[in-house]
Amino acid sequence: LKKIYIYIILAHIIYAQGYYNHPEINWRTFETDNFQIHFYESTEGTAREGAFVAEKIYPFIINLYEYKPEHKTDIIFLDTDDISNGAAYYYDNKIIIWASPMDFELRGSHRWLQNVITHEFAHIVSMQKSMKAGLRFPGAYVQWLGYEEEKRKDVLYGYPNRLVSFAIPGTVVPPWLAEGTAQFMYDDADWDNWDTHRDMILRDRTINNNLLSFTEMNTFGKSGIGNESTYNSGYKLCRFIALSYGSEKLREILINLSSPLQFSVNNAIKKSIGITGDELYEEYKKSLSEGYNLLTKNIKLHISRPNIIVDKGTANLHPSWSPNGNQIAYISNADNDFFSQTDLFIYDMDKNKGESVQKNVVSTPSWNSNGTVIYYSKRAKYPNRYGSKYYDIYEYNINDKEENRLTVDSRGFSPCFIPSDSSLAYLATYDGGQNIYLIDLKSRKTQKITNFSDRRIISNLSFDDENNRLMFDMTRNHFRDIAYLSLEDSVIGYLFENKEWDERDVDISSGKIIYSDDRSGVFNLYMIDEETMKGGYITNVMGGAFMPDMNQFGQVVYSHYENGSYKIAIIDTVNYFDQLQVGYNSDYWQRNIDLTAPMNDQILTADKIYHDDFTNMFISPKVMFDYNTLKLGWYFYSNEIIDRLNIFGGASVNASKDLDLFYIFEFKRFFPTVFAEVYYLTRNLQEKNKYSVYSLDDRLRFRLTQFDFGLRFPLFGLGKLELFSSWQQYRAFIKEKVLDISGLEAGLAYDYY
Repeated sequence: LKKIYIYIILAHIIYAQGYYNHPEINWRTFETDNFQIHFYESTEGTAREGAFVAEKIYPFIINLYEYKPEHKTDIIFLDTDDISNGAAYYYDNKIIIWASPMDFELRGSHRWLQNVITHEFAHIVSMQKSMKAGLRFPGAYVQWLGYEEEKRKDVLYGYPNRLVSFAIPGTVVPPWLAEGTAQFMYDDADWDNWDTHRDMILRDRTINNNLLSFTEMNTFGKSGIGNESTYNSGYKLCRFIALSYGSEKLREILINLSSPLQFSVNNAIKKSIGITGDELYEEYKKSLSEGYNLLTKNIKLHISRPNIIVDKGTANLHPSWSPNGNQIAYISNADNDFFSQTDLFIYDMDKNKGESVQKNVVSTPSWNSNGTVIYYSKRAKYPNRYGSKYYDIYEYNINDKEENRLTVDSRGFSPCFIPSDSSLAYLATYDGGQNIYLIDLKSRKTQKITNFSDRRIISNLSFDDENNRLMFDMTRNHFRDIAYLSLEDSVIGYLFENKEWDERDVDISSGKIIYSDDRSGVFNLYMIDEETMKGGYITNVMGGAFMPDMNQFGQVVYSHYENGSYKIAIIDTVNYFDQLQVGYNSDYWQRNIDLTAPMNDQILTADKIYHDDFTNMFISPKVMFDYNTLKLGWYFYSNEIIDRLNIFGGASVNASKDLDLFYIFEFKRFFPTVFAEVYYLTRNLQEKNKYSVYSLDDRLRFRLTQFDFGLRFPLFGLGKLELFSSWQQYRAFIKEKVLDISGLEAGLAYDYY
């Protein structure tokens, strides 16, 4: 019979996140003793500092876990989006670092690279230490495929309608332990430390009887501050284990979890320290309760009770008075689930009500002089032509209720209106470093007015009208200091600089300086008379007080952390607290006197053009129950290190020699992803029939072959457009034998179409 080929060209849209390949990037690479560093022009400074950090912390991590990666670990430095994060792919033995430093209201401020690289490499080593079957076998699968009942005799089986897939992971480490060990890092490491923000979240949960249970600590997927609480609780519990039983117990727990049949962290803990995980948790919980009850005893005697005006949502941040003192602009996640999903709200003091006016706003709102325009930062709705989504500066006209974009791909955030010359200052990030920029609102021309090159973290820009200077928070190692930039003579200096505690969120108005200070172990608002430079605390809270702003009537609005959320609060009349009544202790800051100096050196090794490099070929065995037969097989996959090429496939066979084969190839060197897919399936069937007086043995074989080839285009960051061609052949083979007559048999083959 003539073979029939089916060849078609198709197009369809997939409504899922569209990822961009960034072919515009010219990748470079260099090697150190233990790492391969990959970067491009916009991340070279970050990469070279990061390489120095990685080599410095390397021996401490491998000594704690008594494990060294089999090959050099790849570290990839990205800056294609305004993302602040790191990711450890422990089976691939690679780390991805986004260059932008983290500025997050649920964590304290720490120098970025020394923190994130140590954290991610601790993930690499600790997770590889816990693997049950080594680097090549990430897991296995037991699967079952069910079908509709088929009534036609000429159809093998019905349409598949049920799929059960049970993964047997090659690594079983609960989130609290994985993140806790990464934040613990190693003995005496303080690149990340138990700062006041972390303590605030856990203290608040403890005193409100709202601690995550041992079971809840084992999962992510929570809203509000839930996910961060998993990080926090894990960090504190791992510190508790290290201090109470020795840091080597963290290693022993991971070793026990690497046993092929050990899937219970409860039992792994018991084998390591002699008590179950549940018993350990109760010890830890008791320690927290006793410790915080003692530390907060003084606060409870003299606590301040603010006037809460906004309490819906978990992130009500950066309140800012309008010039007439009758409205408050702030950002809030009141209409959303997750902490970072904030919108711009305006609270009307006369109506006692806040209203959302713009979506997806992320930074401090800043009013113009007459209170008709608010400036803020947000990401554009659609990515630029390369696929990047950066922060930009926008303005919202309250009267017209219209939004206008002021910058394009500026990476600008924390805008600050300057009334004297109708200009706007903002912060922007490049290669992990942050600087201050000035935009003339009339000409729309922008100039860079600082040139910090040491990757210090800058945040919370504000304007001191009385002294014609820009105020901002600055982090060079740990915590924030309050600095200024004079617009008269460009002098940069510190208003407050202390290495041992955090001072942030300054507001200067009506001769008063108000800021948030944590020297007592709790963030509270501190007010100083600018003329006498004398002052004191104006809050004494159990949670934390941040982001103050005072209006012309002496009212102070601020963000108040309490019972798991940031709320907007107002102080109508300012009263001072004796510093001995505030926080844990007036000398609590002394616990920070021995912090390690920052790492800001660079490795200047010669670099070269990056050439494709691949991870291991990963194998995942599978057992499948399919149409009442047992199939054995495997999945396999491998990725190019910077994800420029991916392969994925699988194979399975049963006792009837039915084959299921597939192979998927993705090539990402160009703007569209080039992909090819191959599928090959066979089914074998034997039937015994009667024809007249003859006994027949029929052997049937069906073969499906399909090739797909196409291009996948990202669609404005919202989905993907696929253009592809597909070739199919569905062929049947029949071989019939007459059992009663020796040597009498015949066969044929034909195609379905």
